Amino acid sequence: MTVSTTRLSILLAAIVIGLCGCTTVNPAERFPDVQRDVQLRLDKRVLWQQFPPTTEDEHVEQAIAETLSRPLSADDSVQIALFRNPDLQVTFEDLGIAQADVVQAGQLRNPEIAGFFRFPDSPPSAVNWNIGVDIWLLDAFLVPIRKQLAGADEELAIQRVTTQVLRLAAETRAAYYAHQADASAARAQEEIEELARLANDLAERQNGAGNVDDLGLAADKAAYQQAHLALIQARSAERASLERLRQLLGLTEVPVNWSLAQEVSMPTAGEPNEEELLSLALTSRLDLTAALVEVQRQEYALELSKQWWLSTVQIGIETERSTDRQFTTGPHFSTELPIFNQRQGEIARQEAIIRQVRHRAASLQQQVRTEVRTSLDRVTAARQVVELYRDEILPLRRKVFDAMQDRYNSMFVGVFELLDAKAELTAAQTASARALQDYWTARSDLELALGTQVPDAPLPPPQEPAPDAVPELMPDMPGMDKPESPQPANPTMPDMPGMPGMSKPAPQPTEPSHQQHQPR
Repeated sequence: MTVSTTRLSILLAAIVIGLCGCTTVNPAERFPDVQRDVQLRLDKRVLWQQFPPTTEDEHVEQAIAETLSRPLSADDSVQIALFRNPDLQVTFEDLGIAQADVVQAGQLRNPEIAGFFRFPDSPPSAVNWNIGVDIWLLDAFLVPIRKQLAGADEELAIQRVTTQVLRLAAETRAAYYAHQADASAARAQEEIEELARLANDLAERQNGAGNVDDLGLAADKAAYQQAHLALIQARSAERASLERLRQLLGLTEVPVNWSLAQEVSMPTAGEPNEEELLSLALTSRLDLTAALVEVQRQEYALELSKQWWLSTVQIGIETERSTDRQFTTGPHFSTELPIFNQRQGEIARQEAIIRQVRHRAASLQQQVRTEVRTSLDRVTAARQVVELYRDEILPLRRKVFDAMQDRYNSMFVGVFELLDAKAELTAAQTASARALQDYWTARSDLELALGTQVPDAPLPPPQEPAPDAVPELMPDMPGMDKPESPQPANPTMPDMPGMPGMSKPAPQPTEPSHQQHQPR
């Protein structure tokens, strides 16, 4: 009966040990938490790619291919980046590491087995041997603290991963608007370069006719070369911003058979006031939450340090056969005597770390407030610049160009002045596109500073400027009548093919009038 009981106890112990050793780790166990948080903050999905690819991975690739078949919006670009960015996939593995640490923290220490064999050199000559098994008796009391510590580490990993998702979204939006502005600038610079080329060709012909001196010709040629140099630089910047966007989207190996939306969204109707944004940031920022979790984590570590002695107690059982073949069996134990070292330094160090992370959490709150205020100021200033270009500068430049076109058709100005007006209009349009880029980049930074999206709404359509917003370029003067018919055309003025809004005036049967071109 005693033998059967002993065997049953051994069998049960083996089963328990076997079950403890069969613990499995699911790396993606907490990934749904990241997905829900990203959906809440960005209204986007994230995908943890698996090897080999799953059915969900294949469906996502099909969705990406369909998205690339149409012009990409900023939101499309962000979603593709969250699906394909390789650096984000690297970050997701932090969740698997943290989950493995949680599983490891919940496991007991393995028992230890030890023994010896001794061979006597005189009778009795039986082999003297000893074997014993030790277990860490009190280690089980440390398991809950270790699991709490590992759980805090896992929460920190979740917040780090989610923060990286938010940062990637902000970087992708900034890269999208940067490439959109660079592409617009390159197209505008192509137009400016073409205008400079036309002016240079015209100057060469007029120089041959004696209407433009060598100094004026040299000035126009230098202006053309400068415009050509600026075009080379603009195209280089466009290619660089495209590669940056491809890297963030994870499309470096995919041919560029996709395009961006041509129209840039206008600014939103506005942002909440500063107090509302500060309140939102203090409740939404993941790094603030992580700072509080870090305080709790260090407190768990302090508790673990104070109970260090629980991990030093061992008990076991051993049996020994002496040289006269007599067996002796019994328990034994061992522990560390805290005479010289009671972990005072380790405990004091951990207490200092706790004070440090608390001060860091308070400092981070100050930093968040500063980031929100600074980002809001940038958004406000960028909005004002965009509105100034939209409502004032661009309408004024268009009106100046239209008036210059009319005066060119009436032969009151020459082609050089018309080309200058067109170049100034194009430059203003380029600057307006850059202002829109600055606005959306600043707004992305504001969302990153808040840790969540900012509600937006479209602006009301701009009001058309009043007809008398710009004074008439040639007002009536007392005693002077305006010409009733246009002046005759200059036979040296060329056609302007391919230049929208610029046409050659129709020749009139009057005496030709030449206008001397001054160097610009």
